Amino acid sequence: ALAKHLQEDANALMGILHCCGEWDPKEDAKLLELYNLVTHRYPDTKVLIFTQFADTVRYLEGQLKNRKVAALAGATGDSPDPTGLAWRFSPVSNEKREQVMPQDELRVLVATDVLSEGQNLQDCCVVVNYDLPWAISRLIQRAGRVDRIGQQAQNIYSHTFLPAHGVE
Repeated sequence: ALAKHLQEDANALMGILHCCGEWDPKEDAKLLELYNLVTHRYPDTKVLIFTQFADTVRYLEGQLKNRKVAALAGATGDSPDPTGLAWRFSPVSNEKREQVMPQDELRVLVATDVLSEGQNLQDCCVVVNYDLPWAISRLIQRAGRVDRIGQQAQNIYSHTFLPAHGVE
């Protein structure tokens, strides 16, 4: 029965691929909206982008770099030094200003929840939730990396991408 169900799943997936064709990032409306947020709405502001999956971090990092977004990095549980990336993104709040040269500082950081707990990221005032986490309390934890003691900004901006057909 398992082999039959797996074959049915594989056939359904092949049908979707046949119907929709190869993935084209140029047609990715969500990516385009993120790009506009980073480059037009907040062109000179640090932006922290959270996503649920490491594959999504790699996709967004690559696509934004392809679109010439500078001072950008991605952090996942597989990154050699996520804390080092946090320091480069937020050197003042981590008291690393003397160690992080301006040319090495990050303006945009795409991360999984590897950076949602235990990190000081309050040099930033824009948090983007690219997708919804399974536990909605994660949204609060993510914003909490920025909205904490030492924050210098008057306002914290939090953007959340929701599914096109709503959330049940």
